Amino acid sequence: KKQRKHFATHGKHVGDGVLYYFLPQPDSNYALNALECAWDMHETMASINREWERKKNWLNRLVLNIGLHVGQEWFGTLQTPTHFEFTVLGDAVNITARLSDFARNGSILASKQFLGKLTEKERSSVRYGVRRDNGNGQEILVPETYARIENLVDLANPINTKLKDISNLAVTEIVDLQSSPS
Repeated sequence: KKQRKHFATHGKHVGDGVLYYFLPQPDSNYALNALECAWDMHETMASINREWERKKNWLNRLVLNIGLHVGQEWFGTLQTPTHFEFTVLGDAVNITARLSDFARNGSILASKQFLGKLTEKERSSVRYGVRRDNGNGQEILVPETYARIENLVDLANPINTKLKDISNLAVTEIVDLQSSPS
């Protein structure tokens, strides 16, 4: 239901858990649609987690890591023996998948290019920033900032090898989204 509400098209990309594409709409901003859908999914997962903790005494935390990026891609359909599948090929899909892989603890990571597709008024409803250690071992949020991936992780660590191709990408974490501006 979330994807219909936000004009999303479900896609398939090898290795990705959930993938939606947001195409331009005549009466709404596709980037805002994507952001609102991501936030709804984030909130829904948190609600499911709380319910499982309460009803099932669940000890593990359920999270959904989300990446948001923009680009111009090639898209079309592939015919399978039983149906047609919508697919998109291009760098933006791969970059978005890497952002999702890099996200932790149910966070939503967005590229600077993505947030740049929001109007100033739309962006004013978004609380975002970069988490940093304050020097005393505590994590703080530096609001309305971006950081390159290479400044957030040790790229020499083999576990981060797949992030090298997006090391210069400026990203931020979406930490809150207010109701859509009218």
